[in-house]
Amino acid sequence: MINNFISNRTNLTIIQCILYFVIGWIMGEYLTWTKLIIMFIILLGIQTITHVKAISDGMVFSQFLNDNPHFKRMIDKINKDSEEE
Repeated sequence: MINNFISNRTNLTIIQCILYFVIGWIMGEYLTWTKLIIMFIILLGIQTITHVKAISDGMVFSQFLNDNPHFKRMIDKINKDSEEE
C-alpha cells in the first residue's frame, strides 16, 4: 500500500509541497524575507541537482539492463517474487 502511494508522482508532488511549506513556516519564524528567499533558492538548487542525478542514474541502470540480458532476467525474477508475497 505504501509502495503504491510513493510510486504515484502526484502524491510525491503533494508531499513535497507540504514539506516545503513546513520548512518555509519554520524558517520564516527566524529569518528575514530576504534570507528566506535565498534559502528557498538554495533548496531549489539542491533539489534540481538531486533530480538530474536521479534521472542520470536511472538512465545508466536502464542501459546496464539493456546490455546484460542475464541481469535483466534476474531483476525480472526478483520483481516476480516480490509480487507474489
